[in-house]
Amino acid sequence: MVFWMVYRILMGNKLRSAIPLVGIIIGVASIMGIFSISSGGEAAVKKDLASIAENRILLSSDRGYDLEDIKLLEDLPIVNYVFSPEMNTTVNYNNMDKIKLEGYTKAAIKGKQLEVRGTDNLRGREVLIGDKTAKKIFEKTDVIGKIFEIDLKSKKNIELRVIGVYKEDLKDTLGLGSIYIDIDGYNNLKDMKNINTVVVTYNESKDIQKTTDYIVNILSKKNYKNKYTILEGNAKYQKIEKIKNMIDMFLKAVGIVALTMGGLGISNLLLNSVREMTPSIGILRTMGMGKKDILKIFLLQSTILSTIGGSFGIIFGCIGGYIVGKIIEIPSIFYINQIITVFVISVGMGIVFGTLPAYRAAKLNLVDAMKI
Repeated sequence: MVFWMVYRILMGNKLRSAIPLVGIIIGVASIMGIFSISSGGEAAVKKDLASIAENRILLSSDRGYDLEDIKLLEDLPIVNYVFSPEMNTTVNYNNMDKIKLEGYTKAAIKGKQLEVRGTDNLRGREVLIGDKTAKKIFEKTDVIGKIFEIDLKSKKNIELRVIGVYKEDLKDTLGLGSIYIDIDGYNNLKDMKNINTVVVTYNESKDIQKTTDYIVNILSKKNYKNKYTILEGNAKYQKIEKIKNMIDMFLKAVGIVALTMGGLGISNLLLNSVREMTPSIGILRTMGMGKKDILKIFLLQSTILSTIGGSFGIIFGCIGGYIVGKIIEIPSIFYINQIITVFVISVGMGIVFGTLPAYRAAKLNLVDAMKI
C-alpha cells in the first residue's frame, strides 16, 4: 500500500519529481568527477614530483654525478638510499607496447618496500618486474627465471632475465608498467657517464638543512670543482602538501554545495507535495491510515529520489570524469570506497532533507486537513 502510494505520487507529476532528481544527479556527478580527476591529478603529481618527500632532497650538480658519487652517499650512516630521476627510460618490449626501465641501487630497491616474490638482489641484466606488467608480456605472472627482450634502439634487442616479481599498482605509474634493474646494469645499457640530479633520502626528517650541508661538504671535497644546489627540499614538500590540501578541500566543498542544492530540491518537492496532498492526507487519515504510514510515504519519496539520483550521478560522474581527464590529459582514477561514500552521502542527504516534510505530513491535524 505504502509503495503503491509513493509510486502514484511520483508518477502523478513527473516534472515536479524530475527537478530535484536532476539536482541530485548533478551534485553526485560533480563530486564523483571531482574525486576522479583530483585522484588522477594527485597520482600524476606524485609521479612527476617523486623526488619530493618529508625526508628527501633533490640535489643538482653543474658537472654531474657519477656512480661513485651515488655509492659514496649511500655509504653515509645518515643516508637511507639514493636514486636519480634521470635513470629511467621508456622502451618497447614488442612492436607496440611500452614499459619503463628504471635503474636503482640495491638500497633504493629496498627503500621502495616492494612485496617481492623471488629475490630483489639485482645484478647485471637481472630485473624485477611488476605482476601486471608480467601478465602483459608473458600472459602469466609465474615468470621468475624467464627471459624477454627490450628495444633500446640499438643494433639488436637486449635480453633481460626476471629474478623477482613485485606487486604492482599501475595507478601509481599512470598505467605504464615499470621494470627495475641494478644501477650498474642500467648504466651499462644506457652508457650514462653523468647524471645531473639525485634524490637523497635520509633516515630521519629532522635537521634536514644541517644534514644536507654535511653531504654537500663531502661531495665538494671529492669533486671540488662541482657546484651543488638543492632543487627541492623539506620546505618545498610542506608547501606543496599545504596547497594540495587546500585545493582538495575547495573541490570537495563545490561538490557538497551542489549535492546540498539537490537535497534542498527534494525538501522543497516534499513540502509542496504535503500542501497539495493535504486533502488527500485527510481522506487517508479518515479511512484509517496511521501517522506512521503517512510518515513512511513521504520519507520513502525522498529516499527513492536520492537513491536513483545517486546511482545515475555516479554513472554520469565516472563517464564525465573519464572524458574530462582525456581532454585535460589527467588520468581519472576511481576508488570503490569513494563511490560507496558518495552514494551513501546522497541517500543520507535525501533522508535528512525529507525528514521535515514527512514529519509535517504525519503531524497534520485531521480537522485542518478536512477543511481544505
